[in-house]
Amino acid sequence: MLFKDVPDSAMPHFFFDFCQGPDHCIDAQGTEFGSVEDAYLGAFQAAQDMWSELLRKRQDPRRCFFEVRNAEREVLFALPFQEVMDSCHDRALPPIHNMVERVIASAQRTRRVTVEFQETLHAVKNTLADSRALLQLK
Repeated sequence: MLFKDVPDSAMPHFFFDFCQGPDHCIDAQGTEFGSVEDAYLGAFQAAQDMWSELLRKRQDPRRCFFEVRNAEREVLFALPFQEVMDSCHDRALPPIHNMVERVIASAQRTRRVTVEFQETLHAVKNTLADSRALLQLK
């Protein structure tokens, strides 16, 4: 996304031209926003709203973008819908290699505990067998 450096107060009206591959749909009405940043947030919200509808129509939203223009129809910035997807990455999740390492460590711990349990069970069986043998001697 590239912003054209123009004072916010000079652009109360913005046009969101929708582009999908070679097709362009010109926004004839436009929308008023207080600033370029607000127009960006509006375009971002519109892209989020359109994402699922495009998928339902079996159209790839990653091929779509808005060209946001000012009242003079100059392009201020382009917002690729891919930015919507990129913003959805959960930053709180660890990278996959960390998760794999944790799974491997958990599996190793499980194997170790299982071996220890089997050794303890074997020792209990031996103690029980010894106890039975002692009881039969009396």
